[in-house]
Amino acid sequence: MFTIINPSALHNEIMSNILDRLPNGHSLLTQMNSRQRGLSTVADTSQEVTSSAGNLRGLTSSLPNNISAVPFHAILDYISEGGQADAQLREAIELEIEAAALRHNLDPSLIRAVIRVESSYRHDAVSHAGAMGLMQLMPGTAASLGVVDPFDIRQNIDGGTRYLRQLLDMFDNDLTLALAAYNAGQGAVRRHGGIPPFRETQNFVPRVKGYMENYALAQYRISVEDSKM
Repeated sequence: MFTIINPSALHNEIMSNILDRLPNGHSLLTQMNSRQRGLSTVADTSQEVTSSAGNLRGLTSSLPNNISAVPFHAILDYISEGGQADAQLREAIELEIEAAALRHNLDPSLIRAVIRVESSYRHDAVSHAGAMGLMQLMPGTAASLGVVDPFDIRQNIDGGTRYLRQLLDMFDNDLTLALAAYNAGQGAVRRHGGIPPFRETQNFVPRVKGYMENYALAQYRISVEDSKM
């Protein structure tokens, strides 16, 4: 069921309940305010969100008196899935994913899934352990892969994809072991003979696989629709 949101109430809700929990919260607010200044109605804002995030498509409609019928949970999903990145940045990321997948013979859905789980598509993300960028490369791993600037979209995606390829080759194309090694390290996987007993790694592997299946299914549906044209 849709929650009816007044424009000012939406702004205040985002301010109080979201921004403090996002690494790039203040940057997000700046972007949202700048976009809002260029829009004439809340209905336009709804359309911008809809066009930028596929998961909101069909969920947005305009009502009289400049009230938007956007379900608040959908706004949260939009933000958590990279909605703060502008359209050009997201397009650049997608192009680099496709190029890296082709170079290193990987399914682009796998790369998208790793990025989704690792950084939620935030190219400037830094973890508490020091992992950096879209694919959360540790400094030592980045250096071994020749990644000079882990926050550079092309270098990060290419380095992370190359590392995934190496791990898949190392573990005889066993995706479960490769993903566990990506998260916990090769040594930990070998020592434990499988997914290490680390909660983060045990959550990481099925989450990546789940997103990978979703991305692959979405791409399949697009291909089917294209074939009908």
